[in-house]
Amino acid sequence: MPRHLKKRWINRQTYEYFAVNIAPYLGWRDPILIYQMGKVASSSIRNSLFRCPDPRTRLVLMSHEFFPIRHRDPDRIQIEPEYRTHILREIEHDKRVFQGFTLRKRLGWRLREKFYAERIYRSYVKRGDRLRVITLVREPVANNISMFFQVIDHYTGMLFEESMLDVDTLIRIFLERYMHWRPIVWLDAELKTTLGVDIYRSPFTRDLGYGTISGDRVNILILRHDLDDRTKERVIADFLDLDEFEIVRSNVASEKNYGRQYEEFMQRIRIPPDLLDQMYNSKYARHFYSSVEIEQLRARWSGGFDPTG
Repeated sequence: MPRHLKKRWINRQTYEYFAVNIAPYLGWRDPILIYQMGKVASSSIRNSLFRCPDPRTRLVLMSHEFFPIRHRDPDRIQIEPEYRTHILREIEHDKRVFQGFTLRKRLGWRLREKFYAERIYRSYVKRGDRLRVITLVREPVANNISMFFQVIDHYTGMLFEESMLDVDTLIRIFLERYMHWRPIVWLDAELKTTLGVDIYRSPFTRDLGYGTISGDRVNILILRHDLDDRTKERVIADFLDLDEFEIVRSNVASEKNYGRQYEEFMQRIRIPPDLLDQMYNSKYARHFYSSVEIEQLRARWSGGFDPTG
């Protein structure tokens, strides 16, 4: 039995089916929704909330998107013109990836989308429930590298352990083929479109690394990925009005079967200046990171300093 689940649940899938298909009709309300772009340490927070004995955490849901991006109408996504091309590329890329799956995998993905992610929206968001939303942000280059290793089969056609690719080849594939704009457009394509909240209209205190947005129906906690766990625990406990909360790490890239190659990749990659400009001149980077931090990130990924030193 997974140790992050309360003993009354057989496994996470059983819990998730109950939470979106049965709990609403039993009167369970006020869900905690972890709604983020992926590879931002959200699994650790979700799993830790599962383990939390406080009854206010009984309804915990997590999704990267309520509806797959390949099915989205780009005209319904409100975003500045300079970012619209990247939304269109995301949609087309997701269509190609999905069509490249085996029939069995397509069926599995579609069942997951229809009977979990879409049901979160229909059971709680569309009904107008009060939502407590936790979303995390991570500097875009590191986010992209972590996600690349997670979905490497989308670019190579095979799982990582089957590919036997060396790090130089992985770096080339990442720079030439990866869809780098996902973290830059996610807040507009997802959170603003589905919840009606424009994060960029609210100030973010970069020195703190977190902030809240309160509305009539939706309260949002925004956390930077690089906050230490003790700060995250305190801020999440305050946001959810919990007496205590402890984070237990899970889904850590360095501990996976590609951990060694991932660490070597992170040390050796150098990002071209034009890509650094696109990532760090974006409204996303400028909203959540100071000019000093952005210059440090540019130096880190261009080889300007040794991150281990």
